[in-house]
Amino acid sequence: MKKSWFFLFVLVTAVAAGTVGVRLRKHEPVQKQTRFLMGALCTIRIPGGPEALPVIARALDRAEEIDRRFNPLNPGSPLYAFNQQGTPITQPDIVALVQTALDVSRKTDGAFDITVFPLIELWGFEGSSPRLPEQRQIDDCLKKVGWRKLVIEAGTLTKLEAGVKIDLGGIAKGYAVAEAVTVLTNANIRSALVDFGGDIYALGANRGKPWKIGIRKPVHDGGVLAGLDVSDMSLATSGDYERCFEKDGVRYHHILDPKTGYPARGIAGITVLTPDPTMGDAYSTALFVMGPERAMPHVAAIPSMEAVMITSKGTIDVSNGLKDRFAKP
Repeated sequence: MKKSWFFLFVLVTAVAAGTVGVRLRKHEPVQKQTRFLMGALCTIRIPGGPEALPVIARALDRAEEIDRRFNPLNPGSPLYAFNQQGTPITQPDIVALVQTALDVSRKTDGAFDITVFPLIELWGFEGSSPRLPEQRQIDDCLKKVGWRKLVIEAGTLTKLEAGVKIDLGGIAKGYAVAEAVTVLTNANIRSALVDFGGDIYALGANRGKPWKIGIRKPVHDGGVLAGLDVSDMSLATSGDYERCFEKDGVRYHHILDPKTGYPARGIAGITVLTPDPTMGDAYSTALFVMGPERAMPHVAAIPSMEAVMITSKGTIDVSNGLKDRFAKP
């Protein structure tokens, strides 16, 4: 599946850590804070004066809390205890997010699956030394994978088999974006750009105009493929180039198909636009795993969702609602 806090590839025009930036008029103030969370640089920008800085700090504090509590690699997190000792999870926000993940799993026939974590560990994508496993290792690992092995009853998450482990990295970053936006709007902030390592939410307008978002080509050091004007909309991207390695002339990436245990094939990158950052994060992974034949028809059946897909062959497909707004630079 997507990652344990992995980078994505959406780019906003003009700069910032190589991932996003924002086009602001010269000499107009913008308040910005950045923290390294969830394996990425997480930045919030608000046009205006310094009175916005405490609000930005509170929004990043909430994201930091999510990073700490939802991270399966953190020994102090409920996910770590669930994975390692089988301790049931009762924290309402985590259980609710797992329920959302299971709903997406059901709707995508398992293309999105948070129980893929044993495969991520096997391939070494949770660390810095990925490797190609043997087929027998993958076959054994697949026995531990399956979203139906999770049970939620009376507000408690348990698992049906001891070897099951979960990773919310394919949905929690979008959830953190949504929570940060909630903090901002509760403080009467009506214009902001929230970018958590490529999971983006464009709140309101930028000086009376839509935020300018550029979709990056799904290659290392790629330029801008096309631009979009967005307001009150999230963007989430899954790509095959950010975490990968090559062996015997074959490139392997980190987005694993829960059914085969191998990297999903057919799509180089897909960007999902939806008002809900949590759903956008999950569906960018699910659609990537589905492959080019199934992904865009699935998008067409979901209200308020659009997508831009680049296949492994380099062809581009844009959902109907974006075709008039998809402007090549």
